[in-house]
Amino acid sequence: MFAKISQDTRLLISLFLPLFFIHCTAHVYLTYGGLLQRYEFSPEAIGWILGIYFFAAMVSRPLAGWLLENLGIRRVLVWSGIFNFVGCSLLFFNQSAMLLFIGRIISGASFGVYTTGIFWHQAICVPKKTRGSMLSLLAVGGALSMATITPLGEWFLLNSRETLYLALAPVLSLLCCFLGSRVSAAKTEESSEKHSPGANSWGSYSELFSTRPFLFLILTGWLVAFTDAIVINISLLAAEKGLVASYFITSAAVVSVSVRLLGSSLLNVLPRVVLLAPCGILMASSAILISLFPSSGVFIAGGILFGVGIGAAWPMFLALVADLLNPALLPKGTSTALLFYHGGLSMAPLFAGYFLPHLGTARTFIVMSLTVGAALVLLEILYWLPFYWKSRSPQA
Repeated sequence: MFAKISQDTRLLISLFLPLFFIHCTAHVYLTYGGLLQRYEFSPEAIGWILGIYFFAAMVSRPLAGWLLENLGIRRVLVWSGIFNFVGCSLLFFNQSAMLLFIGRIISGASFGVYTTGIFWHQAICVPKKTRGSMLSLLAVGGALSMATITPLGEWFLLNSRETLYLALAPVLSLLCCFLGSRVSAAKTEESSEKHSPGANSWGSYSELFSTRPFLFLILTGWLVAFTDAIVINISLLAAEKGLVASYFITSAAVVSVSVRLLGSSLLNVLPRVVLLAPCGILMASSAILISLFPSSGVFIAGGILFGVGIGAAWPMFLALVADLLNPALLPKGTSTALLFYHGGLSMAPLFAGYFLPHLGTARTFIVMSLTVGAALVLLEILYWLPFYWKSRSPQA
């Protein structure tokens, strides 16, 4: 028993650290919109520069699946960390919108490949009975970065230290390279011996897309991610109202971390399939709240609601990918699920960029959140609840 616990702990640490620091390279830019505003870029340009990162992360997912099947986990993590360094470094060239755009593409694609590798590794290694708790603890890394690197980055910007702000992500990218090289592939290879490239036993995309619950999962994940990305423009709303964006971001991150730590064991026993959509609805409600009643207190309260939603939604989404697919489909399934999730993340800033000049920041938040929240309600009622009760029936 001790050996088993020790092995799980080692696995958790080896995946937590690189996941935390690669998310730091992404979440330091949650306040990047305010800096782009200082550079006097148009709202449309800001929307593209912010959103293209997530679009690049999205389209890199299938490539990540192929690389993992053929190159292995270590080489994928090291090389994606190097490219992330290059992409983030290009953001120093702030006089050229094109270079910023290219830098965001490179760093977004690198982030997509790196995180796909981490999540694929855990899907192969973690047994189903502890999948919920392990994923919840692992996902703390993504939220913890929002509570640490994001306020640090905003502090740099508020104190006119733009060079230090822009240097954070490149430095952390190099750390990700080192940590990626330390991830052990031994258990992955042992666990996937029957699914090695040489055995030609990896599942096909036709098998993947014939799995109906998986199709509804990626649709639900897309909507949850869209809701998540609406608040990427929180710095714009905060600036308009004379507020501090970190009130929302930090409170959301702290609550998200708390949910993943304190509620990790619950994710092993709760019905994950019926809880994912309500988490997205809670996040949409949070965005509406801060838009209707913007103040420091409401930003904190809205962040708490948002943190509960995303704190539970992200590990549940990852666990459901492994729940609904057989192991042979996991490389393609993980990359595809994350592709659609980042599709939602990339589309929200683009929509916001075009709505903002016509509706204003607050109304843009409200319209987008109401639309996505209504879609999630329909999915919950029409598919996930019937699916859950059918799976619990004696005939299932």
